[in-house]
Amino acid sequence: MKKTVIILLTTLAAISCRTGDVFEQAPYSLETSTRMAGEIVNGTTGYFGHIKNDKVTNLAQGVSLLDLSYLNMNGYAMQLYMYKVVLGSATLAVAVPATDKKADLTSALAANLNNETTVLGAVNGDSQAADKAAAGIVYRNGTAVKSTFSDDKGGFFATLKDGTAVIADQSDYGTYRSSLFNAIGTRDRILTDGYPIMEDKPAGAARTFVAVSQDGMTVWLGVVDGVYFYYSNGISRSDLAAVLKAAGAWNASLLNSGAVTTLVKRDDLGETLFPVINRPSQKGIEMETVNALAIVAN
Repeated sequence: MKKTVIILLTTLAAISCRTGDVFEQAPYSLETSTRMAGEIVNGTTGYFGHIKNDKVTNLAQGVSLLDLSYLNMNGYAMQLYMYKVVLGSATLAVAVPATDKKADLTSALAANLNNETTVLGAVNGDSQAADKAAAGIVYRNGTAVKSTFSDDKGGFFATLKDGTAVIADQSDYGTYRSSLFNAIGTRDRILTDGYPIMEDKPAGAARTFVAVSQDGMTVWLGVVDGVYFYYSNGISRSDLAAVLKAAGAWNASLLNSGAVTTLVKRDDLGETLFPVINRPSQKGIEMETVNALAIVAN
């Protein structure tokens, strides 16, 4: 009997080790279930390796949120959350801290702005200068809260008085100054007139971004998470530029990124009105920011 059991176990072990009999790995696939994800994946060459899942949530007319989980071509797990806003039914506004604060959580900034208008979602905004103020310009509803740049880096994103949006460099400030309605400072430019700006040493990191279409009528804003190996490993600036170009963007810039990278979405039925949807890099803890870029209903 003992000899029979040993022979049986040996036979089963041999069968289980044969390639293709068991433990067969599911094939990689670039198939998507949403049109928004499909346009991005099909339009980006040599970046996506496998689509794990994708979902689009419609928050209002002209406002949608893409949740895209995937592996890049190097096999690293990635997580992208991206709002698409068709200007008209909604627009973009700048949320700032209360007068007694220099910075606050993105979720708190969205909640504060919601006291004035209907906020649908938001991402963290500009970086902080040495004096704790926003590094770039800040305009709210046509009024300059801060009309100077604290450093020579980055540029600005703005909605203009004619209802369109623009991403521009500091050198363009004089051209747009009288037309600014809502504006926020940006960091590195990653896409200019449809051309990705290449990096000398591409490296993955958590990123917060904003992008605009050529006609200025569509805005994309969102985050790619980083630092979590099995969840999301961050994206390089050039890869993110390629993704945004495939989405339809003409110009794109980073906002303050890294540990502060945060995206919130309105949830009228939840415990908090603006829960954090992504996983911030500092052990999942939401960090303060000097301002936020928010989607508001018109």
